[in-house]
Amino acid sequence: MTELEWQNHREHGNTETGLVVQNLRVSFDKPVIRGVNLRVDEGEILSLVGPSGSGKTTLLRTIAGLHAHAGGRILINGRDISDEQPQHRKTGSVFQTPALFPDLTVRENIAFGLDDAMMSDSRRDDLVEIGMTMMNIAQLADLRPDVLSGGQGQRVSFARTIVRRPRVLLLDEPVAHVEVALKHAIHKDITTQVRRMGMSAIYVTHDISEACALGDRIAIMNNGQIVQEGTPRWVYQHPNSAFVAELMGVVNGFAARAINRTGDLAHVRLGKATLSLPCQDSVVNGPVTVFVPPESVDLSDAPQREGFMLGQVIEAGFARTHMVYDIETDFGTLVAHDSTQKAPRQIGERVWFRVRDGWVIPPED
Repeated sequence: MTELEWQNHREHGNTETGLVVQNLRVSFDKPVIRGVNLRVDEGEILSLVGPSGSGKTTLLRTIAGLHAHAGGRILINGRDISDEQPQHRKTGSVFQTPALFPDLTVRENIAFGLDDAMMSDSRRDDLVEIGMTMMNIAQLADLRPDVLSGGQGQRVSFARTIVRRPRVLLLDEPVAHVEVALKHAIHKDITTQVRRMGMSAIYVTHDISEACALGDRIAIMNNGQIVQEGTPRWVYQHPNSAFVAELMGVVNGFAARAINRTGDLAHVRLGKATLSLPCQDSVVNGPVTVFVPPESVDLSDAPQREGFMLGQVIEAGFARTHMVYDIETDFGTLVAHDSTQKAPRQIGERVWFRVRDGWVIPPED
C-alpha cells in the first residue's frame, strides 16, 4: 500500500476492525492529550515516539482505561470502549519493568492473568503452556522471578499478557532495560505474535532506530498531539518540520531560497549551488528549509560530475558501519555519512561533496 493509499484508508477505511482513536482529549488540570486521531489495523505495529512529556504514556494508559478521557472516542473492532472499565476493554499492557509476583513461579505468574472463574483448570494449563511456547520460555516454567534476567522477565510479562488474547497490545518501552543482545529476539517474538494473533499494537520508545525497525508505521508525538504519521521511510524522507527531522535523525537542515517549481521538484539556491529536490505541495518561490539526510551526501577526492561542491572536513568519527564527517561549506556545517571502505579522511582535508537527495518545506513560523 502506497503512502497515499494508506492515508485514504486511514481517513475513509473501515472502522470495524482494529484500534481507532478519534479526537481523543485528556486533561490533568491542563490539556495533556489534544485531539489525537489514529488507527492501528489488526496485525499492525504502530511505533509511537516523541520527547519526554509529549503524552505517549498518557495516551497508552487512556486507551487501556487507566486514565479518564475528557472527550473523543476509542473503538476496538468497531465497539466504543471509551467509558468501559479496564478489565472489559480487551487490551493488554507491558511496561518497562516486569511486574511479576516474586513468590510465584513463571508458570504461576502467567496463569495469574487467566483469572476467569469459569475457566477449567485444564484449559488454563493449556493456555499457559501455549503462552510459554510462544515466548520461548517453557524451560523457565518452574523458576521464580528473582533468578530471571531482564529479558527473561519481560518474556514472562508478554506471555502473561497474550494468553488473555487481547485485541490491542500496548507496549511502553518494554525492552528499555533488556540486554542489547536480547532486544532483537524479543522484537521478533513481538512481531510474530502480533501478526499471528491479529492484534493492533502500539509500541512506545525513545529509540528512533528501534521505532523504525519494528513499526509498520510511526507516529511522532509532541505537546499532546500527533504531528506526523506514516511509514518510517516516508517520515524520515519527508519530515514536515525541523522538530520531526531532528527526531528522525536528519541533522542537516538549511535555510535556502526556492527560485522555481517543476511539478514535485523545487529548484533552490543553497549557498552557491542550485539544487532540484522533492518538495511539499505548499512550497512557493521564496524562503524555504532544505533537509538533507547524511547518507544522501556523496563525497569525492575530486569533482566527478556537475553538482559537486568544495568543503573541508572539520570533524570525523567512526560509527561502526560508516564514518561520520562534519564538513564546512559555504551554507553551513553539513553532516555526511560515508560507508565506503577507504581510509578515513583527516580533519582539515578538503573534500568535494554533492547533495544527492533531500526534502524542501516552507519556512516554519
